[in-house]
Amino acid sequence: MAAYAAALFFWGWLGDRLNPKLVVAAGMVGSAVTLTLFGAIPKWFNFYHAPYYIMTYVAFGLVQACGWPSEIAIMANWFGKGNRGFVMGVWAACQPVGNIFGSIFTAMVLPLGYQYTFVFNSVLIALGAIVVVMAIDSSPNEEHEDGVEANRIRLLRRSSSSEPHHNFHGEPISLFKAVLLPGVLAYCICNACLKLVNYAFFFWLPLYLTDAYHWEESQADQLSIWYDFGGIIGSVLGGYITDKMGKRSPLIVAMLVCSIGSLYFYAHVGPHMFWNAVVMTTVGVTVSGPYNLIVGSISIDLGSQPALAGNTQAMSTVSGLLDGTGSAGSAVGQLLIPIIQDDLGWKAVFYVFMLLNGFAILAILKRCIIDLKSLRKLRSGEESPLLNDEAGDHED
Repeated sequence: MAAYAAALFFWGWLGDRLNPKLVVAAGMVGSAVTLTLFGAIPKWFNFYHAPYYIMTYVAFGLVQACGWPSEIAIMANWFGKGNRGFVMGVWAACQPVGNIFGSIFTAMVLPLGYQYTFVFNSVLIALGAIVVVMAIDSSPNEEHEDGVEANRIRLLRRSSSSEPHHNFHGEPISLFKAVLLPGVLAYCICNACLKLVNYAFFFWLPLYLTDAYHWEESQADQLSIWYDFGGIIGSVLGGYITDKMGKRSPLIVAMLVCSIGSLYFYAHVGPHMFWNAVVMTTVGVTVSGPYNLIVGSISIDLGSQPALAGNTQAMSTVSGLLDGTGSAGSAVGQLLIPIIQDDLGWKAVFYVFMLLNGFAILAILKRCIIDLKSLRKLRSGEESPLLNDEAGDHED
């Protein structure tokens, strides 16, 4: 996580200076190689050495970070503001969908030997890199607009109320300038807290279920999928609702407030599988859902705000900064969670999660108040609509 966090800042910066499609593909190939080096080579050659594992897993984190900032930049090139929340909500749900598929896929391959779970995943990633290079265009300008392709592009542009940012204008900006853009620092702090909680569930949930309730590992793995289902629901519905509202921060704050209650109930739900799954799904909606909105729709909103004066060469940098600070928070969290659990127990861990989500709310509370005032003015006819502009007001 530390390597992934550090690399996000670099790859976000580089993604605005190179073709983002090639950056993604390079990261996928690198991920396939390092994943095999980490998980399969030691087994095949009977070589188990801690420094080797550290080195290969750090390398894996470095190349994994190629993906997200450049993918955000590509999506921003293709989709405008009108339906951005819903489109990015559906797209960002790829993370929990991947978690669910990964759990099922790993369970199928595991009887062959744990090393083959790494190998087959590496093959899938490498095949994905080929698909990215052959089938994806970084922007509509890369398309040869003739025949069916031209019709498809025209329909795509009509589907949004405003044009996507597919013409590359301006110069790439530095990380320092990016963090000073309106709204960026607030959402970076918010995401640092929220991603710690989200990834804690990703890393620790099956162990918690096994340790706290003495359930079989297979039962714990299957049950933990409900958190990902909740993330899918929260991501898609959240994106759709914020499109209709015209602002995103009020819904994100409302979901985070609900997450504090759902985390409290989950800490006390007890060893009842049905109710555990129900409350776990609610936690997924209110924790993973807002996280997907922030690293998806909000990243594009902040990377295309009026303060940039039409500069479209900042998208990858801003998204890398936003996700990088979140990953740094998550890396710290993975060190703290076992310490808290050993000394104070699992309930204390959930109370810390509640506190962190409270900090996440405070980080964007000013933005939320500004957006609520803007919506009230809009309803009273005092202000013209400016859809989903998370940093359009320079008050923050």
